[in-house]
Amino acid sequence: MCANLTVDDEGKRVVNTNGKEIGVVQDVDAGVAYVEPGSEMTDSIKSRLRRERDIADGMENYQVDEDYIDEITADEIRLQRL
Repeated sequence: MCANLTVDDEGKRVVNTNGKEIGVVQDVDAGVAYVEPGSEMTDSIKSRLRRERDIADGMENYQVDEDYIDEITADEIRLQRL
């Protein structure tokens, strides 16, 4: 599925194919969601995503492109198998 990310998706939970929350969308810009990782984000998933570090507050975010997304609902963004 080709998802269309918008600023309305900020704050949504990001879940893996098993429905486990792996992070929360902090920002959306030009079709890319910047996700703050949660405790369920495995090293395997992290290794497939591009990491961004916000130097100002030391927060680490991961980029999730629309190509990685299976479905966007009112409450969450479900990833395809990575």
